[in-house]
Amino acid sequence: MQARFLRPAESEVAEAIAYFDDRREGLGDRFEKDLRSTVNLIIAYPLSGKPLTKRVRKSPLRKFQYNVIYVVDEQEIIILAVAHHRRRPGYWHTRLTEIR
Repeated sequence: MQARFLRPAESEVAEAIAYFDDRREGLGDRFEKDLRSTVNLIIAYPLSGKPLTKRVRKSPLRKFQYNVIYVVDEQEIIILAVAHHRRRPGYWHTRLTEIR
């Protein structure tokens, strides 16, 4: 199984990396590594994330206050959002219309 990021989720990742790099050199790389590790865990254990709805799950990053919001599809894992723990909860709901 593989993971696919929706375009808005890709943008969130790029914004977070840029933000952390502005804060401290190399911090964006650490964020990206933490995200990659979490996504690999989701790929290995797709149902390990906490259910948010019947279809949607979330899995937290280990070192950063972000969640990976995703749907397990028959053929792939679709990443809806890479969301900060405390900002705009549930904003990603409208992205469900972008998946089949």
